[in-house]
Amino acid sequence: MARTEKNRIDFIRAALQSHTDYWDTERPRMRRFRNAYLTKFYEDVDVVADSSIRVETADAYAAIESMMGSLFTKYPSVEVKADLTGKGDDVLVRELTNNWLSDGRQQFENAARMALIYTHSFLKLAPRESNTLLGKVAMRAVPPWQVILDRDAAAWEDSRFIGHVYYISIDEATEKFGNKKLVGAPQKDYFTDYERNTDRSYRSYGDSPDLPNEYLYIEIVEMYDFVNRELLFWSNHYKNGSELLSRDSIPVTTYDGRLLSNLVPFYFARRPDRPMEGYAAMARIYDQVFEKNILRTFWANAVRRDSRQFIYKEGALDPEALAKITSGVDGAMIPVDGDTLNGLIDVVPNVPISSNHAAYLNYVEQDMQKGSLTAGFTRGEASKATATEVTALMQYTASELGKMARDRDGAIEQVANLYVRMLIPLVDDSEQVVVATTEGAKVVSETKLDADWTFYATDGGTTPLTDMVRKQQLLQLLPALTALGVPTDAIRDEVVRLYGLPVTFNETSAPERASVPGTEPTTGPTAEATTSDVIGGA
Repeated sequence: MARTEKNRIDFIRAALQSHTDYWDTERPRMRRFRNAYLTKFYEDVDVVADSSIRVETADAYAAIESMMGSLFTKYPSVEVKADLTGKGDDVLVRELTNNWLSDGRQQFENAARMALIYTHSFLKLAPRESNTLLGKVAMRAVPPWQVILDRDAAAWEDSRFIGHVYYISIDEATEKFGNKKLVGAPQKDYFTDYERNTDRSYRSYGDSPDLPNEYLYIEIVEMYDFVNRELLFWSNHYKNGSELLSRDSIPVTTYDGRLLSNLVPFYFARRPDRPMEGYAAMARIYDQVFEKNILRTFWANAVRRDSRQFIYKEGALDPEALAKITSGVDGAMIPVDGDTLNGLIDVVPNVPISSNHAAYLNYVEQDMQKGSLTAGFTRGEASKATATEVTALMQYTASELGKMARDRDGAIEQVANLYVRMLIPLVDDSEQVVVATTEGAKVVSETKLDADWTFYATDGGTTPLTDMVRKQQLLQLLPALTALGVPTDAIRDEVVRLYGLPVTFNETSAPERASVPGTEPTTGPTAEATTSDVIGGA
């Protein structure tokens, strides 16, 4: 049975309503996570409304940014495994992809930060107008509440549909979809605008305000229907949602013909029973952040009430005598009406804060450290641990962050594959685009890009901690490597590469090489590995 336009619109509305209901429910929790990271904890927490002062710590920000700093050490890059059939040019593909990825570091970091604070995130690639080949595809990080998922799918590749909900201006929509009668409205923010009006049934938005087109937007639903192999664009701002804005075939496929959307998922953790739903790192530590902020606020108010107070016998001291006592003038003589001074003035007892509070705060700190996955020294905290203990902590933390780094690398590899597949239809062989590679200048063409590539993120799993552990292990192995007969030149090359030393450290004269035990000067063409060879000429 052929699908009608009404069937397609009903499908989009149903998927969109399910998506909206889910994220409307999640909004208060996402808002709390965001405010904790932004050090605005008390904007959504009012459990200490009677307190005269509120204290907020930056532990949520420190936990997220310590993981971010440990995950990103350099610009993203990939290595390319050549097609087994010999098709395409892997050197050209690697150079093109790495040049494009180097401009996307900020977007990768934005996506990773959202995946840590919220549940997950996405990276969206889209074609755009550009005079250069590298500029023809743009990449942006996308928050999870903008992407419609098939939550019943067991894996990303098994999704029956994927959608993206976003706003574009009236002028941009007219340029993209033609001169259609669009009813614009101000753009709405997930966290702020819908707090006042959570009715998002997509039946009516009311009257649009009288604003210029620069301030008017329409909400677009870009839906990839993999079952029916269709790319649908729909908006409730066009004919009240009764017609589609556009219907096309899905333009991007893998080398073996599987359909691809222009979205790449970015997960650090998933729900075990629902792999399409992520799990936020912030969720692991939010309760501890809550407890610490409340406890520190209680302490701050208690300290301000910790003052010296006195009581005196009424009538025994007149106002003038009390003024002399409170002024604290040295040598002042104060007359009193009484036979004895006992009982005239006494100190009001001030009960100190229980030591249970300090013990409880210590437990909260320990729980927070367990949930953040990073050792204290990665956040700049000094400790009295021995070198052996620090090394053990470092290796444990490196393994935890290494798992997260593998997830990051998986996203980079998916983005690289999607970029090449999107670039193929954008290449115009008549333009003769030339790219400099390690094998010389090469002309970009569709046949050189279209092959069954396999991408590997360079130094997969590399983090600052794993780098440190690897450096220490290399230094410990130096005597053993020398005893095993490993050429000194090769050892020096690896030390220069791993520590990022100047390449000139590899340059030695022939007499110097001849004087090194175990090495002999060569007379013919050498095959020495240079730093550029080791890292793939990047």
